[in-house]
Amino acid sequence: MFEDFCTYYKGEENCPFEAGKGHAGKFWVAENFVCKEYARTVEKQTELDFFRMVCAYIAKWAPYQFVELIREYLKNSKASEEIRSNVSKLYF
Repeated sequence: MFEDFCTYYKGEENCPFEAGKGHAGKFWVAENFVCKEYARTVEKQTELDFFRMVCAYIAKWAPYQFVELIREYLKNSKASEEIRSNVSKLYF
């Protein structure tokens, strides 16, 4: 179910984005982690949980630039305006 919310991860085994060419690769890794690892630990997979977890992953691995990265990720994501607003309140 989480795969339905992905913008970057489409089920690939390896990241299709070239390193050093923007942040798409970072976002792919975050979505991949949430879909493959986090999804195994929850019974009910909601859209809000998906975007919260992707942003938490980004914040953990980019502690000095996570605000800019999360803004970019949410702007380009499939998240509804309500979800974007809800997740943004956690970080901004």
